[in-house]
Amino acid sequence: MPVNFNVYVDRFNLYKGTLEKRPSCKWLDLISFAKTLNPAGNLIKVYYFTAAVKARFPDDRASDRQHSYLRALEHSGVEVVRGKFHKSEKWKRLVSQERNQTIQPELRSIFGLTQRIILEAWSKAHPDVPKALVYEFEEKGSDVNLASFLLRDAFTRTVNEAYVITGDSDLVSPIKFAVQAGVPTHVIIPGTGRNVNDLKSVASSLRPLDVNVLPQHQFPNTIVTPKGRNITMPTAWS
Repeated sequence: MPVNFNVYVDRFNLYKGTLEKRPSCKWLDLISFAKTLNPAGNLIKVYYFTAAVKARFPDDRASDRQHSYLRALEHSGVEVVRGKFHKSEKWKRLVSQERNQTIQPELRSIFGLTQRIILEAWSKAHPDVPKALVYEFEEKGSDVNLASFLLRDAFTRTVNEAYVITGDSDLVSPIKFAVQAGVPTHVIIPGTGRNVNDLKSVASSLRPLDVNVLPQHQFPNTIVTPKGRNITMPTAWS
């Protein structure tokens, strides 16, 4: 009998770990890709945990691109579970005294005055560190939602196995409990260079996401819905 399995996708980790630097792979067909995680198994459901992004600057089209992608996912059968995206202004301490590490795009050096002003600020702030007022963007609720859905399915034995695409160590406990409930739970890590020892210690298995297969699992450039409407891939991702 084939194994029935669900896939739980941590959008933030997938995007930051794998897709952010691969625009041509962002139009990812998650159901097609999810089937590669267990080719002999029977995929029951893919859950995508995300939050509606907010504009970072004037004319920022990120929310429009996300809206198109979420429509494509839902049309394909993925269940999109939405948290909240929080944008706030916060004072944050600077890390470096160097001009080229203070702001991007880099501040011009005018006869060395810019660097001198920065050093003056550090001197005035001593023994503390100078601060900058910055925007902070936080995705709220997605990890809690993922943990809740995973544990619900594990304890109700909705599936025989679970695959979680994440590198977030905050999910160690729910993954541990799902395994203890008798549902093997496998972790797929997006990106490299992560400290995943905690996840590895509780997961049934852990492996990196294979980025080489992503180009083979993209939606068509234009998707036609049953109502005759088009869902088109953002031009920035072509």
